[in-house]
Amino acid sequence: MKILIVAGYFPPFSPASASRINKFAKYMHDTGHDVMVLAPENKGYPPTLTAEIPQDRIIFTDITNINEIPNKVKHRVRNIVQSAKQAGASANPDLDEGRREPKAGSEKSGKESALSRWYRKLTNIPDDMIGWYPHGVKAGRKLFESWSPDIIFCTTPPHSGLFVARRLATILDVPWVVDFRDLWTGHGYYNASIIQWTVDTFLEKMALRKCKGMITVTESWAKDLKEQSTLPVEFARNGFDPKDFSDTPLETYDAEKVTIIYAGLLYGIKRDPSLVLEALGKMGDKAKYFRFMIYTAKGIRDLTPAHTALIEKYNLQDVVENYKYIPQADLLKIQQQADLLLLLRWDDPKENGVIAGKLFEYIGSGTPILATGSITGEAADIVRDNDFGLVSNDVDEVVAYLEKLLITKQKGDLKRRVNPNREQFTRTKQFEKLVPFMEKIIADSR
Repeated sequence: MKILIVAGYFPPFSPASASRINKFAKYMHDTGHDVMVLAPENKGYPPTLTAEIPQDRIIFTDITNINEIPNKVKHRVRNIVQSAKQAGASANPDLDEGRREPKAGSEKSGKESALSRWYRKLTNIPDDMIGWYPHGVKAGRKLFESWSPDIIFCTTPPHSGLFVARRLATILDVPWVVDFRDLWTGHGYYNASIIQWTVDTFLEKMALRKCKGMITVTESWAKDLKEQSTLPVEFARNGFDPKDFSDTPLETYDAEKVTIIYAGLLYGIKRDPSLVLEALGKMGDKAKYFRFMIYTAKGIRDLTPAHTALIEKYNLQDVVENYKYIPQADLLKIQQQADLLLLLRWDDPKENGVIAGKLFEYIGSGTPILATGSITGEAADIVRDNDFGLVSNDVDEVVAYLEKLLITKQKGDLKRRVNPNREQFTRTKQFEKLVPFMEKIIADSR
């Protein structure tokens, strides 16, 4: 199969959460398919991921950052005005002596103006990646002069990629499918005004008008898509790659203390570590034998005032450690060395269909998992039904679990055990069903 992957994010120009498409490209390439990737060069992302297919299989294009346009215009106008003032000052040197430096604090802060917010609302349609559209289409056209796919596979978000894929599929008259890593308007976290929802719903329907199939990552979302569309739908979870983890046990991260790791976004208060902070606080002096390491995009700045207040209330300043994201390979190693991995979930029914990709990395590590927040839904069922750890929203139950973990650690009995249920969540198990799905779509389109 010849497959063109259209991806708004692809390593190294991608957030760590975009590892699914990297692994999918690797799976397809390793199993003998002819794979090409088309993606923008998003230099704003730190290189946390490394591409796992040959570089000659990837076409990175330019991208126009539409949100930089107002700043460029303002700078250009400012330079013209300053040049005019300098010309006037040269003719009247006495005026320079009367000039004052601006007062401290008088310069504009980095806070976004109302005008800038309105500019974004009017131009970031469907999102801030729309500036990639002309570059992506142009690069696709050039590629088609020497190579053409049997099918186009578009992964989203960002949703601007849907329009690139749709256009390229129309140019070649080949089928295309969409891989919803996250749903668009149907996502539980989607929160927009009625006007924005109307616009997004229209754009989503327009983008998918000639789509031939849909793929998503949870059973709940697959069910929703089937109810909303007559298109064929396939479901393939994210999974983990066994090659990312050591087959032999690694030395524990901290021989003296129980190490708890959380890595990922907090989404404001949706994924809230407060329960764990409360549990550590209730443990009193025992808390000093724990290290709670939190990896987020902005490090300590991602904590809310409420989180900081809990840390101060329970004197957890030496227990809680905040870090910014590190390269994915380094993080996966630390997760395998840790004693407990924390899965934070929004305590809301809308979370039932959401499965954070990190859950499968946690499963791959073999380290026990503590899932807090919502105790229902697919992610909770995976942890609970497969004996991967504890699912709880009860602070006392979490305290008891942590105390037991500490006792086991201090006895030296905290050893990894192989959970046979782990194997059903590998990337290969999930991706292998997508090949016949796409082959049928190709055959039906001929």
